[in-house]
Amino acid sequence: MAIRKKVLILGGSGFVGTNLARDLSLSYSVTCTHRNRVTKLKDVNYIAFQGLTERDLCKSLMLATKPDVVIYAVGSNDIDSAERDSRTAQYQHTAGATYLQAASEGVKAKFVYLSSDTIFSGHAGNYAEEDITIPSSALGKAKMGAENHIRGRSLNYIIVRSAPLLGRGPLDHPSWVDRLRESALIKKKFKVSERLIRNPIHIGLLSEVISYSIEYDLKNKILHLGGLTKVSEHELALRISKANDIATENLEVLTTGRPDSIYDFSLNFSQTLTVCKYPILTLQQSMERL
Repeated sequence: MAIRKKVLILGGSGFVGTNLARDLSLSYSVTCTHRNRVTKLKDVNYIAFQGLTERDLCKSLMLATKPDVVIYAVGSNDIDSAERDSRTAQYQHTAGATYLQAASEGVKAKFVYLSSDTIFSGHAGNYAEEDITIPSSALGKAKMGAENHIRGRSLNYIIVRSAPLLGRGPLDHPSWVDRLRESALIKKKFKVSERLIRNPIHIGLLSEVISYSIEYDLKNKILHLGGLTKVSEHELALRISKANDIATENLEVLTTGRPDSIYDFSLNFSQTLTVCKYPILTLQQSMERL
């Protein structure tokens, strides 16, 4: 029997980490780190870890798990949360990533960093991998800091810039879709924007792209992941609500900023398709997977 590769997921108790752990555990030996609460999955190992910027603790974690692949999925990708607390965003998305990447070099592990479409300014849309990154948000700036470090220091990395990921999260860390559903049930306002244009994709495609990069040992590449359909956050909420018979009276459309301030963060993922050959999904097809 072939020896299974070992995958370590930092932030493995969150929405993204939990979905990756469930999918990747079918093919790999998966260990997840968590801070406090965690909804444990079958056949996945868990380690409590709170030392993102503790050099010795990061090294100890790597030596204890000896992973072949490290996936950094720490922190929230919520743009508004990062704007409210840019210091935490910097700590989670930049500082932690740099320390863990450095520690991963000691065990010669592939380092997979999950970035985002907010790395771009949002003034053009349809961004390709080689386009200039000029982030206009605190989240994007934090992601850019980590990307720059990884590209300059890592000998074996994959950076995945993804559009918003659609899926269901664990009880401890509900996803955007989960919170949309819950807000309708308890009749609580759910804030959405008409001025953020993106091309969301089901989170299962992230697992497929990462799995492909492991199996074919892709190195030192930036991969864009997105869907075929560009929508505003408000339109996305309306379409998901309609498909699932969810009331929309609770949706509160944000009106801050200039009336003409439309930000298009959509990603061009044609290069990733030629490398990874993952399925091309419309928004409808992504919603059917929820």
